[in-house]
Amino acid sequence: MVFTLSLGDFYGIDSIVEFLIILVSLIIAYQSNKIYNLIKDKTYRFFSFAFLAIAISFVFKILSNLTIMYRMIIEKANFIFVIWHQFQYMQLINFLGFIFYKTFNIIGFLILFFIITKTKDKEKIFLFIYFSIIAIVLSIYFDFIFHITLVWILLFLTSHFYENHKNHRTTNTLLVFIAFLLMLISHSSFIFEAINPWFYLIGEILLLIGFFCLLINQIKLKRQSKDKNRNKNNYEKTNKIRGNKRLVSGFAKK
Repeated sequence: MVFTLSLGDFYGIDSIVEFLIILVSLIIAYQSNKIYNLIKDKTYRFFSFAFLAIAISFVFKILSNLTIMYRMIIEKANFIFVIWHQFQYMQLINFLGFIFYKTFNIIGFLILFFIITKTKDKEKIFLFIYFSIIAIVLSIYFDFIFHITLVWILLFLTSHFYENHKNHRTTNTLLVFIAFLLMLISHSSFIFEAINPWFYLIGEILLLIGFFCLLINQIKLKRQSKDKNRNKNNYEKTNKIRGNKRLVSGFAKK
C-alpha cells in the first residue's frame, strides 16, 4: 500500500504561500504583543489577537486543501489492478478545515474592525458576529459571499488608513495603508477564483506581501518605542542627578 499527499493546486505552491502567511502572521502577533509590553496600549494586544486568529485560520486552510490517497494493487491471474482510494475521513477533514478557516479568518478581521471603529457597544458587536455567521454558512454553498464580506470590512479599514496617512504623512502610516490596500485587492481577487484559479494564487501572494508590509511597520514601531523608553529613562536619570546635585549644593550653602 502506497500513500500520496497533495496540498492544493499549483503543485503545492499555494500551500507554501499559506505557510509563509502563517509564519508572518505569528511574527506580527508576537511583535504586537512586545509593543504592548513596551507602551501598555491595549490596541496592540487586540492587534496581536487578530493576527493570531488569522494565523490559525490559514492552518485550517492548508488542512482544507489536504488530500491523502493510498494505492492498492490487486493481482489476479495475469492481470494487475491499481486502485486509488481517498483516505476515509478526508472529506470531513477538508470540510471542517474549510469552516474553521473562514471562522478564524473573519474573527481576525472583525477584531481589527472593532479596534479601528472603537466599537464597545455589545449589541453592535453581536450584530456583526451574527451577520458574519450567516456569511460563513452561506459561503458553504456560495464561496464568494465570504470574500465579499471581507472586502466590505477591508474597504472600510483601507479607507480609514488612507485618511490616517493623509493626515500624518509618515512611513509607518504609508506602510499600513499599502498593507490593507493589498489585503483588499487580495480578497477582491478571491471573488473571481471560480472564473480562473490563477486569481486565487495571485490573491494569496498579494495577501502575503500585505502582511510583510505590516511586519516591517511593526518592527519599526518596536524600535521607535524602545528609543522613546530609552530617552525617557535617560531624561529621568539626568533629572535625578541634577536634583541630587542641587540638594547637595543646598546643604553646602546652609
